[in-house]
Amino acid sequence: MKPKLSDKKNGKLVILFIIIFPFIGDSQLPANQFLEVDSFASTIKYRTDLTRLTQELTKSYQEELLKARAIFRWITENIRYDYKYYNRYYYKNKEPKKFKCKNDNDCEAKEIAWEIKYIDKVLRKKKAICLGYSLLFKKMCDIAGLKSELIPGYVRTRPTQVGTAGTLDHAWNALWIDSTYHLIDATWAAGFTGKNEDGELLFFKKKFNEYYWLTPPAKFALDHYPQASKWTLLTNYTKENFSANPYYASDFKPLVKLLSPTTGLITVKKGDTIFFKMEYSGYLKYLQINSNLFRNPEIWIKNKKSKGKQNIILDSVAVKKQQYIPYSLNNGILEFQYIATNNSLTYLDILFDKDHVMRFRVHIDRTEQ
Repeated sequence: MKPKLSDKKNGKLVILFIIIFPFIGDSQLPANQFLEVDSFASTIKYRTDLTRLTQELTKSYQEELLKARAIFRWITENIRYDYKYYNRYYYKNKEPKKFKCKNDNDCEAKEIAWEIKYIDKVLRKKKAICLGYSLLFKKMCDIAGLKSELIPGYVRTRPTQVGTAGTLDHAWNALWIDSTYHLIDATWAAGFTGKNEDGELLFFKKKFNEYYWLTPPAKFALDHYPQASKWTLLTNYTKENFSANPYYASDFKPLVKLLSPTTGLITVKKGDTIFFKMEYSGYLKYLQINSNLFRNPEIWIKNKKSKGKQNIILDSVAVKKQQYIPYSLNNGILEFQYIATNNSLTYLDILFDKDHVMRFRVHIDRTEQ
């Protein structure tokens, strides 16, 4: 069943969006197998005709996988995230302009007309929010004879969302290749944005992220949950399972697989030891844990200079205040522990070499204390 982009009973148009974050991904398939198609896709120009564009991108390839890759790479290479649109509406808690309709038939016709107009605008301006990325991918797949779906759903992008499903404000795609569906997110693959302390977006930086091309469902489920649960492509994976995930920092999703605890929601008694075990394929020298009770101070500070310029200097006092956690890392298995010594403990942040890796929410069971 095709996910609807509008509420046809009241004519309310639901615009889906996502703030994009930096990500260093690994390939689910060898990236070098796409070097030729990626290079070719980068040479194709849009000349006011979407059908012609799609045909030029796909006509040289017989395999559906390569056709889809050419479309995906053209979109991620040519469409920029529209952070100003986000600031104009969502940052100010406003809704974009809606189309109005009287009944189901009227709404369906107006939705189709709106989609055509919207995709045309995305192509002309070469900018979009996530709805534009996912709509354009599906439309180009339709033209190329590829089977795909647009999937609205929830995403978690902040550490404070552990224990919740996040917000229903994103869209991605499922692609049918070799008799099975695969998950992709062209928005998150296109690049990243920066924002100020108030959450207003400041820029978009194009940087292709291979990780969100044919992402394995279990990895995709770390930060995406579809509105229709069947699109998890997992067995018995619920919204509650999703909500209980730890928060994973973007750069570390490809590198870390949590083995213990099995959830991001930890319940212990005061004095209990929490044992952490995970697969880790990256580099690690120093391991630290921050919490609501203690945070390792920042060791790099801004130093004001003349003429308004700043440089970054090392804070020697902060360096001396750093607390490090002993660990073992053998054959890709990382193990360490933490003792819950205070009833006021509510969360734990894991840091590798001062980079945030994941967050767990902690509940101290005070019964029989």
